[in-house]
Amino acid sequence: MNEAEETTRLRTWTVRALWTALAVPASALVTAGSFGIAYAVAEAPDRWASQLVFVGAVLAVGCLIGLVFLLLDSHREFGKLDVVAAVCVALTTATFVYALEQQALHDRGRVERAVVTSVFQAGGAGGLSDGGPVARLADLSGHRLAGTVGAGHLAVGDRLTVTVDPEGKFPVRRGPRPGPPTLWWGIAAVPAACQALLYAAMGFSTARQNEWYWRARRRRAAAREPA
Repeated sequence: MNEAEETTRLRTWTVRALWTALAVPASALVTAGSFGIAYAVAEAPDRWASQLVFVGAVLAVGCLIGLVFLLLDSHREFGKLDVVAAVCVALTTATFVYALEQQALHDRGRVERAVVTSVFQAGGAGGLSDGGPVARLADLSGHRLAGTVGAGHLAVGDRLTVTVDPEGKFPVRRGPRPGPPTLWWGIAAVPAACQALLYAAMGFSTARQNEWYWRARRRRAAAREPA
């Protein structure tokens, strides 16, 4: 291998390594976006608002993913790695949402006794499917508590221990105040780490696709030159 070929090979692998390295902070940026989505959902005042925030934020993160590779002059097509990475983003976001709810209830949740005021089938009022029996609750002074809990064997008039969010941002939770959600933060780190690895692979793949693109372009330009 002559010196020119060795220089070209070194430059090629340097570019590939740079693309792979740049993809990791891009993944961290998307993970930060996932946490932002989860936080926005947690801060939304009601369920419908939180769903709108979630959908809008997911679209925003999707645009961010595309923008990252667009700015880096990517000629790589959307493929299976992108789909799996998107699934990791969704799983990370959903886990963040649950962890934030558990963290809030752990930090400020108030444990009290509640009474069952009604029992009905979830999704029965125009829903697409039957989600099973759920119960609406009120505190012992008669104030209705936000959300529902799984009814199980509960009947109207039964009393149970629940955890209530004093700020009303999260629905009532059956049982005592939850412990710190250390496990859920750890679980959220798993798809985030997988996402980072996938992004590194996507960065390497993008570098190779760019090489093929520019080689093909140079060949076409050379073919158009007069002999």
